[in-house]
Amino acid sequence: MAVQERTRTPGWAWPAVAVLLLAQAVVLAIWPAAHLLLIDLQVYRAGGEHVLAGTPLYDGGVLLDLPFVYPPFAAVVFVPMTALPLPLLKFLWTAAGVALVVFVVRRSAALVGWRPAPAVVAVLVAVLLALDPIRTTFYLGQINVVLLAVVLADVTGRPSRWRGVGLGLAAAVKLTPLVFVVYLLLTGRVRAAVTALTTFAAAVGVGVLVAPADSVAYWLEGTFAAADRISPVASAANHSLDGLLARAGAPGWVGLAATAVVGAAGLAVAVAAHRRGEPLLGVTVCGLLSAAVAPFAWSHHFVWFGPLVVLLAHRALVGSRRAAAALAAVLAVTLAVVTRLPGPTVGPIPSTGLISLQPDVYLVAVIVTLVLAWWWLTTRAGDGARDRVA
Repeated sequence: MAVQERTRTPGWAWPAVAVLLLAQAVVLAIWPAAHLLLIDLQVYRAGGEHVLAGTPLYDGGVLLDLPFVYPPFAAVVFVPMTALPLPLLKFLWTAAGVALVVFVVRRSAALVGWRPAPAVVAVLVAVLLALDPIRTTFYLGQINVVLLAVVLADVTGRPSRWRGVGLGLAAAVKLTPLVFVVYLLLTGRVRAAVTALTTFAAAVGVGVLVAPADSVAYWLEGTFAAADRISPVASAANHSLDGLLARAGAPGWVGLAATAVVGAAGLAVAVAAHRRGEPLLGVTVCGLLSAAVAPFAWSHHFVWFGPLVVLLAHRALVGSRRAAAALAAVLAVTLAVVTRLPGPTVGPIPSTGLISLQPDVYLVAVIVTLVLAWWWLTTRAGDGARDRVA
């Protein structure tokens, strides 16, 4: 897809960046721990320490009572974290995360043929940092933005013998990216899918060599399938389809059937988008689907709303009123608006976004996105046409 000329800088761009950053500064002043605790990053580091010490990863908590829930290979990847003082590690992890958000914005824009001006890039980065899934990823020191960037770079990169390696490594750290292997197969990129699976298997093998007992516990004794290791599947913290059905008291077979139906429908939309020359829409749908159909999905798993915002922002700026309305709806659902003030029931991390009030709002947003994306793909005129201005 040809890259467009760079857009001019709107007069509102830098003031918008200032307002969004000021909002972050206010949260930092009220909840300093929100930006400084990074508790999940500490769990990652503790996992690396357990690998070095040869102590069990899955026998209780690795940091206080917090368990390590990723595959053994992930703990091996986290070993270098142990060499850094924790304050320095937190700083570098956060800085790297911001840099990766910039990458996500620029790659997403390129995929829709857009070269936004630096100020517009800054606005988009500031907006993405203000989305609840991405903001919570930073609060916790989570790895979701890293995986988002790695998968986006790998799946949408230029064809090469290395395509699939990044996806395989991402899936070896956290299993949910495996859905992209199916996406690659269905879009005819068989070699990349095989490379991803081979890389995944090799990484699992590294975990077996370095931590054999932990690998047995994780892969053979059912740890990987225990979705309730941190919280019950029916808890309000689970924002996946399984969580919704579990809270409704549905039997297990209903959950499996519903997951299969939504998964198949989502992949059909993603494949249709890819075949109609909309790679960003395809990979974004697949990413959102990976969270929606997971056995357990925390709110920060839905970081793929970020590329969707870039896609809709581009279409809105070129004149689509429907895209502007869709963008407003996505932002209304995902912006990290503080919903409760500090107090003993809130804790060190702010309660933010509609997801803190209604646990199924992201799931509903994903399903609505699938429906609207399918409608748009099947009704627009011509293979390369854009949606008409309403």
